[in-house]
Parts: sequence; C-alpha cells; structure tokens
Amino acid sequence: MALSKKQRQTEYTYTQVVPVVFCSDSSQVDRIMHLCGIPRSLTYNKLGSLQGWGLDWKKADSIVRAIIKPERVNLPSKLWEWSVNDTMKAISAQQSAAKVFLIQEIWRKYPITSNTLQRLKWVEENKGKKKGDELKAVKQKGLELFPPCSVEIARNRLFELLNTDPTQDNWLHRKFRARYQRGHTFVRNQIVYQSQGYVCKRINRHSVELQIQGLERGKRIILKLRCRYIIKGQIRVILNELGSLEVHCTRSLWLILPSGKPTQKLGIDKGYTEGFYTSEGKTIAPGLGKLMTEKTERIAKTNRNRYRIRAFGESIAPQDPQKASRILKNNLGYKVKSRKLKREKETIKNFIRSDLRRNITTPVDIICEDLTQPIQGKQQAKRINRKLNSWMKGELQASLEKISVETGSTRSFVNPAYTSQVDHLTGTLLGSRKGDRFIRYTGDVIQADWNASINICIRATDNNITRYMKSGDVESELLTRTVGYLASIGKSVTDALNLGWLKPKFKAKALKLEEKYHS
Repeated sequence: MALSKKQRQTEYTYTQVVPVVFCSDSSQVDRIMHLCGIPRSLTYNKLGSLQGWGLDWKKADSIVRAIIKPERVNLPSKLWEWSVNDTMKAISAQQSAAKVFLIQEIWRKYPITSNTLQRLKWVEENKGKKKGDELKAVKQKGLELFPPCSVEIARNRLFELLNTDPTQDNWLHRKFRARYQRGHTFVRNQIVYQSQGYVCKRINRHSVELQIQGLERGKRIILKLRCRYIIKGQIRVILNELGSLEVHCTRSLWLILPSGKPTQKLGIDKGYTEGFYTSEGKTIAPGLGKLMTEKTERIAKTNRNRYRIRAFGESIAPQDPQKASRILKNNLGYKVKSRKLKREKETIKNFIRSDLRRNITTPVDIICEDLTQPIQGKQQAKRINRKLNSWMKGELQASLEKISVETGSTRSFVNPAYTSQVDHLTGTLLGSRKGDRFIRYTGDVIQADWNASINICIRATDNNITRYMKSGDVESELLTRTVGYLASIGKSVTDALNLGWLKPKFKAKALKLEEKYHS
C-alpha cells in the first residue's frame, strides 16, 4: 500500500541477536577472536587519548599498521582493518559523550545573552519558509543588526577549540582532562565482519547458513543460525558469557508517523514511586517503585547468601579442596543469576513502555528534565543507594525516546534545579514539599509530582533559566522572584521566615537579595 503525501515515516534501527546452533570450527573462531584483540588494544593504546581526538575512523588503520603489520600476528588484512575501524568508532563515541559534558561546561561559563536572544527571535520572525541561501542571508542580516558580544565570541572560540585542539585553552584543557579519560580494551570475544567477509544462504524457513572468513584463504567457517531472514551489512560474531556463539546484526524498521506536527506541550516529571507524572495530572507506570524495590531486595538477599556460601567454601578449602571447588562451580555461578536479572529488567522495561504507549498516542512536545549530570558527593545509606542505583534513569529516558519516535513527538530538555521546590502558581520558593504533597504558603495542598511537572513545562519558555545554568544561579534567580513577589503582597523575607513560608536554608541569600531589591 502506497503512502499518501501527508504521511510521514522514519527509519528505526535496532540490533538483532541471532543464536548460533552449529559451528564447523569453533577452535578457529576462538583463535580469531583472540587475534582480533591485538589490533583493538593497539588502537586504544595509540588513539585512545588526545592523539585520537577528532580523528576520522577511516584514517585509523594506516596509523595502527605503522606499529605492527597484520602479517606478524597471522591475521588476515581485512579482519585487522575491520577490528581497527570498529574500535576507532567506539573511541569516537566516547569522545562524543565527553563533548556533551564539555559543551555544558562551556554554556555554564558563557551563558546566553540578551543580545543573542534578540537575534534569534528576529531570525525566527523573519525567516518564514526561506531555505538555503535566502535563510543564510536572513541570518547574516541578524548578525549585522545584533552583532556578537564578547561573551558569545569567547564561547564560539571554545567551541572551535573543542573540535580541533582542546589543549590550546587552559580552562578547556582542565575540563577536558576531567571529562575525557584514556580508554582501554580487554575485548577478546568478538569478530567484526563487513558484508564482503561472509555469505548468507537460506537453509529452510527457520534457519540460514552463514559462511564467514577464516584464517586460511579460501576456507570459510560455516555457522548455522536460527533465523528467518538473510543477514546483511556489518555483523559481530560474539562468544557470550554462557560460552555459546551468537551473531549481532542491525535491522531497520520503517515507522509511519501520525500526521501533523506537535501542537501541545506536555511536561513530564520522572520519579521512583511512579515512572512519570504529567502536567495534565496523569500518572504513567504507577507501581514502578514497588517493582524496583522487590527487585533490589531480592538481589541483596541473593548476594548475602552467596557471600556466606563463598566464605564457607573458602574456610573449608584447606581441609577439603574438592568440596570447596564443587561449591564454587555449582553454587556460585552466574547463569541463573544473569537470566533472572535480564528477565526482571525486561519486565520493568515493558511495564514502562506499555503504559507510555497508552498515554501518549498523538504528536506532542515532551518536556522533561536533563538528568545527564551525575549526583556527586551524596552520602546515603546502603539501602537507599541500592534503590537509587537501580532506579533506571537511562531506561526511563530510552523509553521516552522510543515513544517519541513512534508517535512523531519532539523532546525538549530543561534545567532540573528546584523544579520540585517551586510553587507553579507563583513561580517562587514559597512553600515546602513533604513526600507526595506540596504545601503552598496559603496552606493549600497539591500533588508534589504534578506541581513539579507543571514547573518543568513552564521552564521550557523561561528565558532566564537556561538548560545548562548552574544550580546556584538558578537559586539566585528564584530567590529574586520570591523577594519581588513578597514585596508585591506587602511582606518581607523576615515575615516569610517567621510564618514558615520560606525555608531557613534560603535565609542569608534572600536577605541580601532583599536589600539589593529595595536599594
């Protein structure tokens, strides 16, 4: 069925894991996996630090070959090249992850100015439906009307150095060293093949035969896979933790998106008791906290028992080494443990995504907190840490991304500082949160997560609180608004503190801002 012109579609790529049911020469496969670890280690040793910053992955092979030739380790040239290229792509991904945090640091050091905001607003109003050279002319005119200030020039300079040589600026070099750590690899369990390195043939409707390149020229290794389609593109032959072979390949799926663009904004607050709470007052994935708690408590109990068994085995090892080895082999394995953990993770993932699909069915602009920054220096009890570490921030984010692709929605990220401590009706820090309740300064009680989700939605249009602003600066901005609001209702900071409207931790800063406000 042909798509109508109004229907939009997007390509969704995912990894398919295909089990291997037969291998003609498993010893040779193990040998190739071990040899492929050599170019991987060399690539990380040579290009895993500053020398490989910004390097194109296609140029990595010639640099690594200058150290050792593939003939010296008896590895075919193509397998060597594919291993080096794959490792360099992993290094590039690590660099991109570091760049995300470095860009945040640059924006915190040089925040957006009012001049830049005026230019962006002017370009947005005048660009219309212009594209290409016409759009460039509009942007150039905007630069002439609102020329870059010193802050913007310094910021652009750091962005250029970030892509070329971060060591040229002392501040950027310090941040670079803190964010980008030298990488190492100990991978000895996989082989990377491109399409010219294997041949895939169908055996029957349930299985295919994969002939992969071996160490000897012209002699291929035969793998039989439980698969219904012909494999194409880059593949990985991996020896998993259970000692069996599997093939990882990528597949593409075309999704037909709903017609129309997002017209509604939806603020979403991520939580532990429930997965999400929307600005419309809906709860998504309720009971997630119960599932997570049961999972963490079960893992903790299992690990305690395993430690006791291990200690018992070590204590009897001098007297009965055979029994100690049997305990280690039969009672302290990871097969059942890994299988249970994988099953629980899949259950939680399906629970989150199925409820998201029920609540988000049309294109919307999803506004959520940017929680990529790790929480440092937070000392908690072991029990609390265990729950927080298992709180699947990454899975919640991945679920939102998946649903946004399926529904044609867009995602926007805002600064997460003080979203749960601000009263959404006044935009001030008057009031307090206690558990799932937010008590306003008037005495009214509202749902705390709902209040936070509305604040997240409002913050998307707040030009004074940017995404990468420091939490201290966000606090100052909110206290300034609080002081102004108190003055408008005829109250002072001292009155708010005495009445319990404002928390005592804001006292010193609020009093200074009040003096500045009235001066």
